[in-house]
Amino acid sequence: MSWDIRKRDWSGTVVTVSTAIFAFVSLVSVFISVTTWQTQREAARPYFTFKESPSVHQTDKLSFEFKFNNVGTHPATNLSSKTIVFDETMLQQPVLVDDYTVVNDIPRDTTTSLLLSMKSTDFSPADINPQFIVICLSYTNPITGKLYTQTLYTKWAGVIAQKPQPIIHVEASEKQKILDYLKSHQLLTSKN
Repeated sequence: MSWDIRKRDWSGTVVTVSTAIFAFVSLVSVFISVTTWQTQREAARPYFTFKESPSVHQTDKLSFEFKFNNVGTHPATNLSSKTIVFDETMLQQPVLVDDYTVVNDIPRDTTTSLLLSMKSTDFSPADINPQFIVICLSYTNPITGKLYTQTLYTKWAGVIAQKPQPIIHVEASEKQKILDYLKSHQLLTSKN
């Protein structure tokens, strides 16, 4: 009889160990599936890029047009922007602080424009020094309800010989100086 008890104990142990291994493998599979699903969902989030190079027009006022394209899979809702324009020397107050909100949803592969206008009297009548243009975007993914923020750092080369120069991206070495300027002028919010 002792042989039967040992045989039963051994087979019970094998079944218990097999069940534990199966349960562990199942938990790992569920974890991998959930992680993959979350990664795919995050990859589908709305995300804005420039559709084309921003344009500058000078008449009796300066006008800037930024065209953004939602390259994410999900639409964006409640798109708002805060645009700050300030001199490259960072010695003065900002020339412009502009808030803008878009009412409509922005689906995938859809373009929306941000137009900025400044009076030429805000600048000297001759050439205009280079200016930083910082655009802080905030929007919601309506599918997940998650709020996203995106900050774009650009630099306008100003006006040279009465010709408006192009807008370019900021160099990485300039970013911290810009953040320090925004913080010192209390323009930096927690979501930037």
